[in-house]
Amino acid sequence: MKKLLSLFAVSALALVACKSTGSVSGTVIDPFTGKAVELPTVYVKGTTFSSQKIPGGLPDGTFKFEGIEEGTYTVEAGKGKYSKGHTEFTISKDAANAKADIYIYSQSTDPGLYRPVEGANAEKISARAIFQPICKETGIAFRTKFTVENPQTKKKDENVLPAPVDVPPDVTLLIKIATSVSSPIEATSYPILTESAKKHADCDGVDPKETLIVPNLSKGTVIPSAYKSENLYEIKGSLQSGKQILAIKQDGKLVNAYYINAK
Repeated sequence: MKKLLSLFAVSALALVACKSTGSVSGTVIDPFTGKAVELPTVYVKGTTFSSQKIPGGLPDGTFKFEGIEEGTYTVEAGKGKYSKGHTEFTISKDAANAKADIYIYSQSTDPGLYRPVEGANAEKISARAIFQPICKETGIAFRTKFTVENPQTKKKDENVLPAPVDVPPDVTLLIKIATSVSSPIEATSYPILTESAKKHADCDGVDPKETLIVPNLSKGTVIPSAYKSENLYEIKGSLQSGKQILAIKQDGKLVNAYYINAK
């Protein structure tokens, strides 16, 4: 019996000795500028690995932790007045050195849709909110033109829907959600239809003589989206060519719609 127990003990020690370790490295990046974030705090959740133990911190936003045992982990990053970001990585015998970039951004960034520009700050794409009436059945619509009376001058000011924002067919966009809800988003692009407002009596406050731009719901294309950082998602894929409406939904509810032109 003692020999058997000794054999088990030796086997257990052998398993421990054979357990390999690896490393994780990466950079903390601001997705709106494409630049590294200086002096972020980075740590591997559930372990003792932390940038706070590194003398001088992470001045250039790059990090590396060595001696991590096999397994799947979450590495997180943050900084004062920045969002928090995280990503998963796995250490195994076949992949001992993992790469894991993390994205965080200034909390002062306004909610909305942005297009990253290489070497510059991301451009915000306007949602043209004043042109979007509330439509109970149609769902999404843009008014092409409408007038309102100026209360001071009593004159009528004409509002004309600006041209759609030009974007490349193979597009990468960032959408910051105003709420803290962590549900994934759904991005769908629709070719447009130009129709008389008479066909859309469900749209409140719209003159029947107006012309509306509405999505062709039968020809929608889902654009892949994924978590990027806290309250931030990346939309990346191929759009249909031409003028279209990009609808962003979360938990089945419309977050916003954007009038764009893929060319």
